[in-house]
Amino acid sequence: MKIAYCVNSIRYLGGIQRVTVVKANALAEIPGNEVFILATDNKAGPVIHELSPKVHLIDLDINYFYKNEERSKLTNLIVGLTKGIPHKRALKRTLKQINPDIVISVGMSEKYMLTSMKDCTWKIIREFHCEKNYRLKYANSLLNKVIGRFSDFYEFNFVDKKFDRIVVLTEEDKESNWQGWKNVSVMPNPVAFKCDEPSTLNEKVVISMGRLHHVKNFTSLIDAFRIVAKKHPDWSLKIYGDGSLRGALQNQINESGLQNNVFLMGFSNDMEHALRQSSIFAFSSLVEGFALVIVEAMECGLPVVSYQCPCGPKDIITDGKDGFLVPVNNEQMLADKICDLIEDENLRRQMAAAAREKALRYRDSSIAEQWMKLFEEIVNK
Repeated sequence: MKIAYCVNSIRYLGGIQRVTVVKANALAEIPGNEVFILATDNKAGPVIHELSPKVHLIDLDINYFYKNEERSKLTNLIVGLTKGIPHKRALKRTLKQINPDIVISVGMSEKYMLTSMKDCTWKIIREFHCEKNYRLKYANSLLNKVIGRFSDFYEFNFVDKKFDRIVVLTEEDKESNWQGWKNVSVMPNPVAFKCDEPSTLNEKVVISMGRLHHVKNFTSLIDAFRIVAKKHPDWSLKIYGDGSLRGALQNQINESGLQNNVFLMGFSNDMEHALRQSSIFAFSSLVEGFALVIVEAMECGLPVVSYQCPCGPKDIITDGKDGFLVPVNNEQMLADKICDLIEDENLRRQMAAAAREKALRYRDSSIAEQWMKLFEEIVNK
């Protein structure tokens, strides 16, 4: 089967890029498959995950430069409109040459193009990497909310219903947000690595990971850890990731007197090592599509304490068995559950073992098999 992924880049520091490469690599290992990745922006940036030589990478050379955070919304709109026409031409021309069975949009500009292409024989799939209402929940200004509402109206009424299948990451998202849609399936993301040596759980470290953005809600996690540090001053919280809120978060740490307990570690290209050097994973997001970092923490044998945000943690964590689910922004409860794991080593180890077991279902080979069943169903239909 010929499978083509459409993505902006595989070189940026993002979860979408990482899981796209992981899935493409796993699907390429299945006999009879030929896998392509069609990228628009792939000129610069570090390689996040090594691409298998069995996967064909095609650079469409459009260069929207999505990651230019200094650019205004007006400039982004102008760039999108001017580059959209050559993008659609290059995309259709390349797909005609490949003639795939399945084309997968990961959710950038191509999602608007694939549904309007004429005389095309391939089936098209739209992946959602956030829960359905992510635009409004990510919006932190009135302008962003207005743009979000307009974009949602246009996309859900005139674009997404034309896809052969919409694929979301969690049952929670499907049940809560996609009632009445007949073309929606659930497929979780695969873990990006296999951890052969899990954490010893001896390090006095709580770890968290994510972009330093308001939706990751690290301000709440830092406030919660202030409670933890009062009871256990020998434990530390390490937050891995970069973003625009780094300065504000460091000020919060300083003003809270947590300079010796909470550390902003920046970006790491070896998440597995960082997780293995920790004993508890804490997760504080306000909204997620899936929360792959929870699965990665479980793969490394860490129990998880997480806010039960929409959507993701509820699908992954069995509360009280392999982790704890806490109401969003209940900082006292979040701190209490972290302290329970700190103070009860047997509980910490039991939950860690259950977490490792849970992570097996998210291995790349298992997820690839599930995707193949979905592809065959769509193509045969």
